[in-house]
Amino acid sequence: MSFAIKRVFAIQECQESSGNIISIVLPRPRTGLPARYVLQDGSLYEVLYIDYEQQKSWFVKDTIEKDGSFVFFTQFDPIFLLIPILDNCRKKNSEFQGLFLSLDDILDNPEYPSLTRLSSISNISLYMDWICDSKELSTGKVYRLNDEKVMNGLKKKVTNILSKFDNDKYKSFKKISQQLDDEIVDVQYRHELRLKYTLEIVMEYLPSYWAEQLKKEYNFEKLGTWDNDTVVYMSTISTDYRVKHPVEKDTGSTVKKRKLTVGQASLAKANKKGMKPLTSFFAKSSQTNE
Repeated sequence: MSFAIKRVFAIQECQESSGNIISIVLPRPRTGLPARYVLQDGSLYEVLYIDYEQQKSWFVKDTIEKDGSFVFFTQFDPIFLLIPILDNCRKKNSEFQGLFLSLDDILDNPEYPSLTRLSSISNISLYMDWICDSKELSTGKVYRLNDEKVMNGLKKKVTNILSKFDNDKYKSFKKISQQLDDEIVDVQYRHELRLKYTLEIVMEYLPSYWAEQLKKEYNFEKLGTWDNDTVVYMSTISTDYRVKHPVEKDTGSTVKKRKLTVGQASLAKANKKGMKPLTSFFAKSSQTNE
């Protein structure tokens, strides 16, 4: 007897798809461990599975799905997968800059046969040129990872993410900036807070060597400390995506009083004489019904 397991999936809103979804296993860039990805219409997606410690269920139309886990697909930049693959296969040492290899040879890995499917990604050659030196041979084009191109590409990604903090189109970044940009933080200091957060995001998808190189490029260890009571940022532990770290406040310093919102200011001016506090409506009544 077989049972069908149903789960709730979520994907980014996109144009109508005409191709099949291909599920593949590839090495995770940061750890090298197997991870699930999906290919569809020339785009690569990371598969993230979230399970809850407590028992959960989903209401789907007029049915209840017992499995309360959640799976969602997020579009994934192939550059992060290609960096460690190219780094390993070039065989670079102190006396040799490394081998030039064809894309087929680069993606040929018996441990991960699905790597060959990356050649079907739209504009894969442009991704390769973005971080590699290349040559045209009679047998075809060959590539070799270029360290300078890699770092320049990563810095462009950092700059691109930073630009999203002030863009109303990206609501998630707007919420993060509201946490980072506390009034007690000096204006010129906010950039460092955002930069440190952004670097943590990018380093989540880099092997240790390239994460350390990126840290050095931005003098990561000397970037500003967190001045908020609690600031959410990417954890260095891969299993915890975000953690809260309390920061002790200097009680001897003068803290600027927060401004009231428009609603709070209006309420403060209102005549509240004879008005019961909200909590009184939830207090246990002393009378009993007969």
